[in-house]
Amino acid sequence: MSTSDPAAPAGRPLHWDRTIDRGLVHRDAIAEVLLTDLLRTGETSFLVAAQWSRSHRVYRPDATGRHDPMLFLESIRQSGLAVSHLAFGVGPDQQSLMRDVSFTLDPRTEPRGLLHSTNLAITVDCRDLIVRSGRLRGMTLELTFAADDLQFATGYGTIRWISAGSYAALRARTGHRLDWDQLRWSSTIPPRVASTIRDAPDVLLAAEPGPGPRRRLVVPLEHPVYFDHALDHAPGMLLMDAAWQAVFEHRGDRARLVSCALDCPTFTELGVDTDILLLPVSAQTTEFAVLQAGQRTAFGYVRVGPAPP
Repeated sequence: MSTSDPAAPAGRPLHWDRTIDRGLVHRDAIAEVLLTDLLRTGETSFLVAAQWSRSHRVYRPDATGRHDPMLFLESIRQSGLAVSHLAFGVGPDQQSLMRDVSFTLDPRTEPRGLLHSTNLAITVDCRDLIVRSGRLRGMTLELTFAADDLQFATGYGTIRWISAGSYAALRARTGHRLDWDQLRWSSTIPPRVASTIRDAPDVLLAAEPGPGPRRRLVVPLEHPVYFDHALDHAPGMLLMDAAWQAVFEHRGDRARLVSCALDCPTFTELGVDTDILLLPVSAQTTEFAVLQAGQRTAFGYVRVGPAPP
């Protein structure tokens, strides 16, 4: 483990020379670990170090060096997991549920990843802690992102923790859970084409357009990032990226993603036809809904700014 004792106040600078234990952020591949350090700065506040690479498998910088905004969401997810395990004693037998996540970016101050990776210092404040029988059951994270001592974004996320038994009972009640291995080997991926922001293997939308502002979601179970490890539902990172891809394609311009939010009130199941429905509300903002069998399983918004110069 590459962190000092997070229960002690920070007495040294952050480091970016190695990642934290991959198990702390629920990743199988070491290459998918973004966090490099974690220090406590208060009873419920922390300083997290992360590094954004120039060569991520999916989330690569654009031609101007601006990092893929999906890295905000993955950094928020990993920060919530790492803080829960390291600072609040959540054990590996607990199951995490990321209920909602969002970020807002200031394009005027964001760093560029043209010549080197970007080292981030992320301030994390934990609010509305839910503790039962001495165990953390949930909290809201408020995050501030900075690089080279310059703040450039804020983020939020709500994480819940339940026991493995409670999780199994919760999933059994949905009535849709399928065997992942059987589903993986029987799944077929509809045709996809490369886009401006994603290579063909990373496109999450079927090539055929849907009726109106609606696109069919593609769930590539063999994908090394979206499914870094076996899951029994479509992960939030996949849903948010699919919504952004759909908005980007629907707009038909090069607008920059500057803010987005995802709320997941229930599970988006595997093996069930799933659509992304777009609901434009202004020139900059598009709301979206994830639909399965006519029911909304997730929703949120995407907000864009001017295209990079």
